[in-house]
Amino acid sequence: MEHTFDQAAALLDTGRNTLARELRRLKMLDKHNMPAGPFRGKGIFVVKTGTYEHPTRGKTPYTKTLITDRGLELIRYRLPPKEEAPMNNEPADQPTGRVHDLGELTVINEDHGRCHHRVAMVVVFDSPEQAQACVKAGSVRLVPAMDLNPDATEALRHGG
Repeated sequence: MEHTFDQAAALLDTGRNTLARELRRLKMLDKHNMPAGPFRGKGIFVVKTGTYEHPTRGKTPYTKTLITDRGLELIRYRLPPKEEAPMNNEPADQPTGRVHDLGELTVINEDHGRCHHRVAMVVVFDSPEQAQACVKAGSVRLVPAMDLNPDATEALRHGG
């Protein structure tokens, strides 16, 4: 299902303009509210095009960005909850790590033993300080990355 910015904002309990501003801040949208490079063709946004009859310019092209259900879930994770902080600030007391899907992974330990994992994920931090804060706090707010499998995103959302 595809959602307009008005519909998505209502589902996310925010306003349309605030949602668009936050998506630009998160670099998910460009200045024209079109999907930014890494978010194009990923099933997060859909861009509809068409024309309308302008009174003086005649047929005028337009584009409209819509948000998919998958995009809505990703946005829900990227926006900090209202009770934690305003939308323009990250929560100061809980470090944030981005979860990336690695697919299959074989780990080779020091004595050349191998352990194969069919599903592997890695948590990436923006700085060593964030990683250290995570270790110190004993918790982290997980944010799905673009490459994360939609099933994994759903599991993160429901804690399973």
